[in-house]
Amino acid sequence: MPHYSDPGIPTLTQRAEPTLAPESGTAGAAAHDADLPVLTQVAGHSVAGLPADAAGGAGLPQAAWSTAAGAAGDAVLRAALQAELEQALQRAVDDAAAGLRARLEAELPALIERAVRGVRPG
Repeated sequence: MPHYSDPGIPTLTQRAEPTLAPESGTAGAAAHDADLPVLTQVAGHSVAGLPADAAGGAGLPQAAWSTAAGAAGDAVLRAALQAELEQALQRAVDDAAAGLRARLEAELPALIERAVRGVRPG
């Protein structure tokens, strides 16, 4: 199992893989374990920059909501377009297969006649 130690990615639980954890007797191990937050710990710092009102507040007239709604709308639009394209492609493949089948069935008597003529003289 690879060991990723990117400080930008927070770890929310204790290490499940004991072979990847630092040695328990070293000073680095104690510092490493102190850096790992536990799910029951509450953040000691407040988050700055949040509006007082969850709906956007007076200074932010629905900007965050419209951005989130726009992103969700884009995802829904992409999914709908993908479904439409898949259905159109399936219809085109079915039509092509039906056309190929009809063409081969129409040519089958001539193919059989040529094959029989090539095997039997006259």
